[in-house]
Amino acid sequence: MNIAFDHLVHLTERPEQAKGSFEQLGFTAIHGGRHEAWGTYNALCYFAPLSYIEWIGIADEQTANTCQNPLIAQLVADRQEGNGFSQFAFRTNDIQQLAAQLKNKGFTPIGPLPGSRQRDDGKRLTWSLLFINDDTDGAFRYPFFIQWDERDDVRMNELAPLMRHANGAPSLSSVSVYVRSLDRAVNSYRRLFDLPAANVGRDEAGTYAELTVGGVSLRFYQADEPSSTRPFACRIVGSKLQRRLQLAGGTYIFSEL
Repeated sequence: MNIAFDHLVHLTERPEQAKGSFEQLGFTAIHGGRHEAWGTYNALCYFAPLSYIEWIGIADEQTANTCQNPLIAQLVADRQEGNGFSQFAFRTNDIQQLAAQLKNKGFTPIGPLPGSRQRDDGKRLTWSLLFINDDTDGAFRYPFFIQWDERDDVRMNELAPLMRHANGAPSLSSVSVYVRSLDRAVNSYRRLFDLPAANVGRDEAGTYAELTVGGVSLRFYQADEPSSTRPFACRIVGSKLQRRLQLAGGTYIFSEL
C-alpha cells in the first residue's frame, strides 16, 4: 500500500484564530478557502514533505448538517463535544487500487468521493476521498484517504514557500489518539496497513501502543469510558520551540526531537 501521512483535521469554530496563534509562534500559516459543497472553510499550516494541519470550521450550518460526506458528518457529530482534533488522512497516488486492496482485506470502502475548495487567488483545488465503513462499534476511528488531482512534485514546488517557517524546520512527528479498545484498534490498523507489532511506550499521557504509518507515528491510548475516540494531541519536531500549546480543544507539543 503506497501511502503517506497527509493531514490532521482540527475542528474549531474559528480557524482564523488558530492560524493567528501559530503565526505568533513563528509558523507560516494561511487561509485555505471554502468547501462550498460541504459548508466548511479552513486555514492551513504546511510541513515538509507535504503534510499539514487543517483547522476547519462550519461556514454554512444547513449545508454541513445535510452533507453526505462521511468526514463532514463526523465533524458535525464532533461539534457536539466541542472543538478539538477530529480525524487524519493518508495520501495515495492510486485511490482506485487502494479501494480494491481494502476490499480484499475485508474492509468496506466508501468512495472515492470528490472534493474541492476555492482558494483566495481563484484557483480551484480538487481531490478524491476514500473512507472505510465504520464497523468498530465505537471502539476507535479509522483514518481516511485522499488523492490530490495534482502530482506530488507539482504540489511540492507550489507549496515550498509555505513549508518555510521562521522558528526552524518543523515537521509533524506523531498523533496521539484515544481508543476504547486498544487491542482491537492496534490490530485493525496493523491489518489495514500491513504493519508489524506495535511498540509500547509511556509518556505524560500514559502507556501507549505506537505504529509508524506513512512517515508519522500513531500513538494509541486506552481511554477511560466514556472518553472520546478523537485524536487529542500531536507532536511537531524540528522547531526552536520547547513548549505545549492548548489550542481550541487540542494539544500541540513542540520539541527539537
